[in-house]
Amino acid sequence: MGGHVMNIKEAIHLYLSYKESLGEKIRDVRYLLLRFERYINPIVELDEIKETDCQNFLNCKGRKNNNYTRYWDYQFCKLERFFVWAFSRKFIHSIPLPKIRPTIRHDFTPYIYSTDELNKIFATALCYRQRYNIEYPYVIQTMLKLTYCLGLRSGETTRLLVEDIDLNNDLLYINETKFHKSRLVTANAPVMKMLKLYLDWRKSIVKENHFVNNHLFLDKRGNGVPQHELQQAFRLICTKANIVRKDGKNVRLHDLRHSFATHRLVKWYKEGADVQTLLPVLSTYLGHSHLEDTSIYLSMTHELLDKANIRFKTYVES
Repeated sequence: MGGHVMNIKEAIHLYLSYKESLGEKIRDVRYLLLRFERYINPIVELDEIKETDCQNFLNCKGRKNNNYTRYWDYQFCKLERFFVWAFSRKFIHSIPLPKIRPTIRHDFTPYIYSTDELNKIFATALCYRQRYNIEYPYVIQTMLKLTYCLGLRSGETTRLLVEDIDLNNDLLYINETKFHKSRLVTANAPVMKMLKLYLDWRKSIVKENHFVNNHLFLDKRGNGVPQHELQQAFRLICTKANIVRKDGKNVRLHDLRHSFATHRLVKWYKEGADVQTLLPVLSTYLGHSHLEDTSIYLSMTHELLDKANIRFKTYVES
């Protein structure tokens, strides 16, 4: 365990300092972790926290009328990142979170962006803010393109380091994923070309400004672009590009990942491929723990294909 016994208070302090060093805003996670610290007891050793302790904490504000809420899931994700960080540094032997994560009903329907909408998003990323922007527009554009082209979670994109890119083998190493797993992601020639051009640009910016941060995507202060900044930029870009959901709900950055998966399935269907056989391949590529998580895209794909067939039939008959 590295020879140092650490209590919850010490670990949380170190973790929050680490998050701040990345340029991330920590107000919300600080509030949650300090509440967790008080709930458990600040002087309890980190490695003594039990799964039942975490379960009871999550249920305290995360259950309503005997149902698990989205806030339960929100708390779980924040604690999960904290414990993954502690585990990676050998502060704990295991992650004391519940092994079985309850199914929480989300009534938010994913939105699948069309090719035209994606092109508008990527183009607008270079000009979405007129006033001073702490983010480089080129960085934001590259992050959004990579998130879509590889079907990444936004957090996976923001956590990428320069050394995670293998230009020789056309691979990206995705670390600290949602389910404590790391994975290798292959990329095609256009994506690798985009990354090589970006790395060349990044090298000149780092040299010019004496940046030392090894995050792949940097802001103008030399810090890694945090997830919430990328999400905010995406919302501003969609507003400027006049991209709105037809159901009136807010746009979401995570829908780029949904769009990637659905577009991939549509392509396979059109090519006459055996989609059921290929589904586990897509599931592994996306980093899903269960095939069921990937199967949801099948219904979205059928709906898209049905709409396309209707449009084509209407065109022919008109």
